[in-house]
Amino acid sequence: MIARKKFDSKDTQGISTFLHEHGYCVINPEDDSLEAFRAVAGRFGLIQFHTKSDKTGVVGGGDPINKDWQAFRDDYHGELSSDFYPHTDGSFLNGMAYIDGVARKITPPKYVILQCVSKPQFGGDNFLVDGQRIYNDLLVNHPDILKILMTSGSVTYCRDDLLSIDCSVFEKVNENKLRIRYRYDSTAFSPEWASSAFQYIQDKYSTNPDYITNISLEPGEILVMDNLRVLHARHQFTDGNMKRKVRRLWIADDTSMVFKNILNQSPVRRAMLPFQKYNIAAAENAPAFIDYSCGIRFQSDMFLTPPCAELEQWPASSANRQ
Repeated sequence: MIARKKFDSKDTQGISTFLHEHGYCVINPEDDSLEAFRAVAGRFGLIQFHTKSDKTGVVGGGDPINKDWQAFRDDYHGELSSDFYPHTDGSFLNGMAYIDGVARKITPPKYVILQCVSKPQFGGDNFLVDGQRIYNDLLVNHPDILKILMTSGSVTYCRDDLLSIDCSVFEKVNENKLRIRYRYDSTAFSPEWASSAFQYIQDKYSTNPDYITNISLEPGEILVMDNLRVLHARHQFTDGNMKRKVRRLWIADDTSMVFKNILNQSPVRRAMLPFQKYNIAAAENAPAFIDYSCGIRFQSDMFLTPPCAELEQWPASSANRQ
């Protein structure tokens, strides 16, 4: 399927409705400037920084604040021109950092917002896979696989200096919503009891044309994606006389929890420092204007217990978590 519907940046109702139905939308800003991009993106919520972002949070805007990641450039697949498989941005984030003196959980962003600045000579288009459709199909046709993918410990992600251990592919946010945390690349590690289920997403959905929505952005256009629901990807590209350039912003997950130190102290540990690069900006943006709650709609009344035979193959600690 090819996405053709595009919205004016002021069409808040149309954007909200389309996000609810599909988990993404394409917006035409007032102009193609960096300021207009930040104005549109910032109204979806608080900006979350990235190790590659500039001082305003934009990746592909100004000079990045941090330079140390450049020594490990091959670990950052967005820097490469090869195929980038469907994934959740920030899958490797599951830590804590102090933000304005408060210890806050650092998690993947709720929105990923991309703007095409210029297109390459060949290739480079995006495509999306809706995690809501993956969940719905697994729930009805493969509840045993879904149960494995909802088990804590079914996947661990490690990229550069960040480690997100003992995660699940589908994770409950609240009683009504799930989030998906998935990427099929060298950052992913899965135990033997979950590896087939993890592979099933790549084989059955991520490479299945029936589940793929192709997105071809023109310069200036902005793609907004529910990162808790939609997997996004990019085809390989070749630069020539025309070079691919995109801007990216993350919008922080406002459901992330806050921690209190047991001794009422604020000790900054070295383990927190890598997550500090992904902290959340101060509340200086305009209020969020989109009536939409990110994530996958959870159908708890339909969720089935896996067969006993399957449970016997799982580690006892994983089975006991359910």
